[in-house]
This record gives sequence, C-alpha cells and structure tokens, in this order.
Amino acid sequence: MDKNFLVQAQDLSFERSGRIIFSSINLYLEEGQIIFIKGKNGSGKTSLLRCLAGFTPITSGKILWYDNEVLPTFYSEAPLIAWLGHLDAIKGSLTVKDNLLFFAKIWSVKLNTINQCIKKLSFEKFMNFPASWLSAGEKRRLSLLRLSFCPAKVWILDEPSTFLDSDNRKILIDMMNAHLKNKGAIVCATHDNLKIPNALELTL
Repeated sequence: MDKNFLVQAQDLSFERSGRIIFSSINLYLEEGQIIFIKGKNGSGKTSLLRCLAGFTPITSGKILWYDNEVLPTFYSEAPLIAWLGHLDAIKGSLTVKDNLLFFAKIWSVKLNTINQCIKKLSFEKFMNFPASWLSAGEKRRLSLLRLSFCPAKVWILDEPSTFLDSDNRKILIDMMNAHLKNKGAIVCATHDNLKIPNALELTL
C-alpha cells in the first residue's frame, strides 16, 4: 500500500467459546483520522477494540502497528495507545493528584503540562480528594484528564461519553478534535452521535 498507516487490521476474525463475534474486518487508520465503531450491544465493538490493543488475541487475520506485528500493550519504548474503556483505571485509595502523578511519571510528562490539563477540565478543587469520593461522572472526567496528557498517538476509546453531561461531552469532542489536528488518530466505539468532521464509520 502507498499510504503509511498507523494501524492496519486485515481480515480479522474473533471467536469466543465457539461463537463468531466478528469476521472479515478490515480497518486502516492514518494520522489525523478517526474511525467510529458502531453496532448493537453484543455486536463485538469492545472485543474489536481489545483485539486492536493487544489485550485479546485474534482468531485469524493480521494487525500491524507502524507496519510491524507488535502488541501495543507490551511495547516498552513508548506508549503506542491511550486506552479508555468501561473501567476508569482509577485507584480509589489514592488522591486525585496522586492518580495523575502516577501516570505522568510513567509517561514522563512535565508537571506544567498536567497543570494545563487540570485547568482545562476545571479539576483544581478535586486534587486532594480521595478518588473514591468522586461521582461516576467525575471519575470519567478524571479519565479524560489523564487521556489529555497521554503522549500516545493513537487513542482507543470505548464509549468515552458514558456518564458525561452535555457540557463535558463537548469538552470530550474538543479534546478529540485537538488530538486529530495534532496528527493523532482515534478508534472509538460509541452509541452516541459525537460530531467529528470527516469521521469514518465501521458498523459491526
């Protein structure tokens, strides 16, 4: 192929307990591109995302990251993906600040960058709260805050607007658009109508 794709999924199929979840899936992701994964509950949207990320092995087909057969979840040189799934990956016993600093240290992100993200999502007053005190919507916003400073080029998002009100849904859309303008790319499973210019759709 002439184009330099970040991700290529070629003729993927996935079975679980003898049941075909999806088959013959082809997906090609470029810089600045978003692909929405659509489908009914149980159609395999989350399974496809987990296969792309390397969390779940595919039954057949091939997945290439930067033209190589690597598993992004085990790539040690740099984070290839930012994952946001149904679980928020938040430690309730830690403060909000400590949750953020944990990932900032792993990703070698400067404190100034984190502070800018905190301000953008209006999270200053929560910093010293135990994360367990946060509501479901606040935990999702904290996950978005963490996502906003992750250096990974590819975001894989599974129903990212869950628990968000209309104002925070707009913040999510703004974040996604900014990431795409910075040559990032997104694969997003959603039931919502997140309006992103030039988005592609794959229906399972």
